[in-house]
Amino acid sequence: MGKEKGKLFLPLQGRPLLAWTLLVFESFREIEEIIVVVPPGEEDEYQKNFLLPYNISKAKKLIPGGPQRQDSLWNGFQEIYPPCKLVVVHDGARPFLEEEILKNALEAAESSGAAVVAIPVKDTIKVEDGTGMVRQTLSRNNLWLAQTPQVYQYPILKKALEKAKDEDFYGTDDSSLVERIGFPIKIVPGSYENIKVTTPEDLIFGEAILQRRLNKTLNSGANKIESRYWL
Repeated sequence: MGKEKGKLFLPLQGRPLLAWTLLVFESFREIEEIIVVVPPGEEDEYQKNFLLPYNISKAKKLIPGGPQRQDSLWNGFQEIYPPCKLVVVHDGARPFLEEEILKNALEAAESSGAAVVAIPVKDTIKVEDGTGMVRQTLSRNNLWLAQTPQVYQYPILKKALEKAKDEDFYGTDDSSLVERIGFPIKIVPGSYENIKVTTPEDLIFGEAILQRRLNKTLNSGANKIESRYWL
């Protein structure tokens, strides 16, 4: 993003990006605890900029991450103490998650064991042959773009993480680790607004998403705005 600080500090409608993400889970009744995995050595800075100003009371732990995403997931997972039924893994840079999608993902994982939020592919996908030439065109009918949250029953994710660590295997996302142990994963339809902020253009899109949600709330005729997005 070309910024000195990480992108999670970038402002959206007057709040840092990560604050929006944390507030989704803070306000959701079924979430009992939030474990925030942060760059090593920046625990105090995250506490000062995110947890305290926005009263994220469920985030009782700030854990240093590792060299790769999977290492960070492992570090965070070690801080979960049973009994824990469901573990939700979510990108800090996905601040536009809607509560209904989170609810659906929790319900799917509770019944089936593992669930991943995903959206249908809209563009045509080409497979190249290694020399820049098209080798195959994939049918879009059964292709989905994985997002987060991804939700797992605690014993399932524990087994998947331990197996990957023992075999020094790194997956492209958390669900690929669960796939490796042969466990089926339920797809939960997500939203095209549930973007992961990665480029400057995503910030422009994000501002538009938040403004649309604000306008929708204002146009509802409510005397008091109670949405988590505007308190």
